[in-house]
This record gives sequence, structure tokens and C-alpha cells, in this order.
Amino acid sequence: MESVLFVCSGNTCRSVMAEALLRKRLQEGGPAGPAADLAARVASAGLHASEGAPATEPTRQVLRERGVELADQRARRLRPEMVAQADWIVAMTADLRDEIRRRHPEKADRIVTLLEVAGSAGPGGSPDVPDPYGLPLEHYRQTADLLEAALPGLISFLERGRKERVRMQVAVGSDHAGYPLKEAVVGLLKEMGLSYRDFGTTSEASVDYPDFGRAVAEAVARGEYERGIVICGTGIGMSIVANKVPGVRAALCHEPYSARMSRLHNDANVLAMGGRIVGPALAREVARAFLETDFEGGRHQRRLEKIAALEREREGGNRP
Repeated sequence: MESVLFVCSGNTCRSVMAEALLRKRLQEGGPAGPAADLAARVASAGLHASEGAPATEPTRQVLRERGVELADQRARRLRPEMVAQADWIVAMTADLRDEIRRRHPEKADRIVTLLEVAGSAGPGGSPDVPDPYGLPLEHYRQTADLLEAALPGLISFLERGRKERVRMQVAVGSDHAGYPLKEAVVGLLKEMGLSYRDFGTTSEASVDYPDFGRAVAEAVARGEYERGIVICGTGIGMSIVANKVPGVRAALCHEPYSARMSRLHNDANVLAMGGRIVGPALAREVARAFLETDFEGGRHQRRLEKIAALEREREGGNRP
């Protein structure tokens, strides 16, 4: 389920309006509508908020004019746990986006501005939603109009990402030591609506990890599956096996930051974890980060091409 965290400066005007208006739009989508299918969770915060400050009265008035009555809305300062829990952090300005990315580089690809993902622009072509704080009521109305106009584009953006993940095919495998954790990961795949194939093992009876690591890695290398997840006791053995298969870039990760960066910078296509190293809750976070992060490309593509060239040299027998 996609979650959206709107962020402005004080969490008393723009992000409050964006949260309330998106909630309203999703509710109006109805049980059969595309908005309901998105099943988004929506919240807001302020990068420089005064904790507990109420929404401004003009904000409340403009929302009432649009059929939204705010409850006891109180400002929240953006905290690391909010960033970690949100699927998307949607900032009101490019400066806010850049500052949040600076503070949370591990999630940079999930921190965007509303207007950039909605494909729209503010006054004079600006990429920012203007701040009406301290200005006449009409400025609040103009901001609300801009937010309402951008929300359909945001919903389409989120829906496209969800559909792409649903189409993703995932191969999973473990030995006996990784079997219990693999079951937790399979549960996550089901929750995310992803198609997967379990290459085994099917119990905690002793087996040899190379057999299962190889099966997953080769399936990914053949292009039958976009991603693979392999688990043994420490994850080390599985990562060694997977990386013996040309075309596989296996990353051993035991926390979300490494998993996210393995995708962002290394385009890792196999995730290795240790069933005796991480618990189910953390493993789910690691796997989710691995599955939801896209490759950044750019300078990193050049580096991957050098790795691929090295693989071709080894396959051709040109060893030093």
C-alpha cells in the first residue's frame, strides 16, 4: 500500500491542504474507482514546524469551502522515522526536496516535489507550490486550486509505480538456515501483490545452499525474473554463489540503507540476507527497499559497463 507524506515548511498551510484534499479525492473515488484501488495512506509534516501548532484559520476556511472540515489538526516536525515509514515524501518546493534529500540520502529517489511528478507548474512556470502564510485569503484559495489541479497527476504517478511493481517477477530461495526468514519474505511479496517463484528449500531439514542460490541466480540471469532474494544462515554463502553467475549482481544487505543503495547505484538484481543475522521485521524492510528502489543510471551505468566487460573477459578465458 503506497503511503504519501506531504512536506512543507510549517505544516500549517500547504501540506495540510494537500493531505486533506488528497484524502477527500481518494474517498470520493469510491470502492470501485482507481483512487480506491491506489489505497494510499496520506499524512503531512513540516521541515521547520513548531510541534503542535494549529492549522491557520485561512487554511481551515479554504478547506471548508471545498467540503473538508479539519479535525484537531496539529503541526508535526519531520522526523527520521516518518521518512523511513513513508513510501513517498512529496515536498512543496524544490528547496525543501533538496534539503530532505540531503538529510536522508538513503531515500533520495523517493523524495520528490508535487508539481514535478504531477507534470504541472506553479505561477510563472515555477516548480514550487507558493506559501500563502501571512497573505490574504485569496492567496490560500490560489494555493488550494493549484494543489487540486496537481492531485490527479500525483495519483497517476503513484498508480503507475504500483502497477510496475505488480508486474515484477521475483525468484526466492534459501537453505535450511534461511527457510524461516524466507517464509517471512514470501509473506511480504504476497502483501505487495508481486508474482514470485519459490525455488526452495521447503523445510528446515539440512540441505546445501549452493543448489538453491544457483537456481535463483540463473533464473534471474536468464531474464525470467527481474529480482532474486536468497537467504542462508549469514547470507555470505548465498551471495558468493549468486555472484558466480554471469549477469548477476548480488548484494548482501542487512539494513534498508544498503539495500536501497545497492539498487540505486549498483543495479543489484539479487538480494542476499542471513536468517541468523536479521529478524523477520527488519528483513521485510530490507526486502521492501530492495524491491521498490529503481536504478539511478547516469555515472553508475558507466561503472556497471566496466563490471560487465570484466565478466566478458573472464568468460573468454582472458585471465591475468
